[in-house]
Amino acid sequence: MLFAGIVHDLNNLLTVVNGYNELLSASHEIPEAARHYVHAARVAGQRAADLARALVTVGRTVPLEPQPFPLNDCVTELLGLVRHVLPASIEISPVLESDLRAVLADRCGVMQVLLNLVMNSRDAMPEGGRLEIETANVSSDRPPKNSRLYLPVGDYVLLAVKDNGAGMDEATRQRIFEPFYTTKSAGRGAGLGLPMVQHIVKRSGGFLSVESAPGAGTAVRIYLPAAEAGTPTTKAPTPAIPVCGGEENILVVEDDSDLRVLICDLLKPLGYTVLSAASAAEAVELADNFADRLHLLVTDVVLPDSVGTHLAAGLCESRPALKVLYLSGYTAESIPEEAAVIGVDLLTKPFSVAQLGERVREMLDRGRRKRVLFVDDDEHIVAFAAEVLRSAGYEVLTGQDGNEAISIAKREPLDLVITDLVMREREGLDTVMYLRDSHPKLPVVAISGAFGGAFLRSAAILGARATLAKPFSGDDLLETVRKVLGG
Repeated sequence: MLFAGIVHDLNNLLTVVNGYNELLSASHEIPEAARHYVHAARVAGQRAADLARALVTVGRTVPLEPQPFPLNDCVTELLGLVRHVLPASIEISPVLESDLRAVLADRCGVMQVLLNLVMNSRDAMPEGGRLEIETANVSSDRPPKNSRLYLPVGDYVLLAVKDNGAGMDEATRQRIFEPFYTTKSAGRGAGLGLPMVQHIVKRSGGFLSVESAPGAGTAVRIYLPAAEAGTPTTKAPTPAIPVCGGEENILVVEDDSDLRVLICDLLKPLGYTVLSAASAAEAVELADNFADRLHLLVTDVVLPDSVGTHLAAGLCESRPALKVLYLSGYTAESIPEEAAVIGVDLLTKPFSVAQLGERVREMLDRGRRKRVLFVDDDEHIVAFAAEVLRSAGYEVLTGQDGNEAISIAKREPLDLVITDLVMREREGLDTVMYLRDSHPKLPVVAISGAFGGAFLRSAAILGARATLAKPFSGDDLLETVRKVLGG
């Protein structure tokens, strides 16, 4: 549990550091001369996040995600990260094939494999020595040198980690993949590193061999499936700042104050109304005192006074339409059983600004039909339009005048308002102007048959996204709606 807590805190810190770095790199206010410093910090932060994700592969049960990527880049990145923990007495010798084929494997899993093997070699050379990391293309019709391992027919990429350290006798070598078996002194290792390496390699469709002898060092050779020739490789993405926002109300619950502020700093400029709380009790109090509707709960899985699932269950009792996005910096196995969550609704830390913004928007849009408010004081027109729109798959709300339209817009999420311009109470032009000022992202379509189209031209000037002259057919109505909303 101590390891889980450290990983959780590390992921919180990385999310904050990388998040603000991402926002800073997108800013136009920093001097051009400083941008390369920001870029360097951003690259380092992303590498640290990759390493943190690799660490949590220990014992994980989530599926690996094999993708083609350049193994040499992975080796170079990891060596850049671990050089400071390797003593100067250890000479590092990368022997990397220049035209290496892309490997088909889980990038984070390979990072964890490399990390464990490098640390094992370090521990085997307390007085110093030579560490060699080799990559090469291997085909099963040309057996690899210095290995008695049988490889099925196919193309592979070799990853070998060799040292000239203490080595192992045969009895020890036979037990190295047993969980919790270790020859290290107390506190130096739990005996899970090599079993985890074997687990990842096998689940990736690869093979490994270990050769060692007392005083002669150790060589671990791993053969991973090669990607098909010409397959485009994937690299760590450079996320962009999300621009897709909305007007929904979001409750953010996170006990880490820096991370909570970062999340709010992202969501507020996107148009969302954001409430924030540091605990479940504070969140419940905020929700109960909030007069408007809550659309989304973004909560850490483990809170100081509860767990996120309990908080969500309580809030959803009186708000069945509330959607929930869980955040977690823990490994899957260290999350309390009562906090188990559906993976699709879980965003794992560290996450980027783009990932959070995109997931929030996806959660808000998931399973929701477009909501159209149709406003007219003629009940027959309202009935006709509502039937046409519902038949086309839209969710329809109706109103009889501008006052009712404004009241509905205040309490309900809407994608479009269609309003007549001549009504008995609060006529349409005033309604168009009010909605333009109070809900600038909400499109409005004006309809009218009065004054030969003069009212429609005025509505367009005042902010209506489109206009439709009466009388109109069902096809006319749907064509206008689809043009405004898309689809």
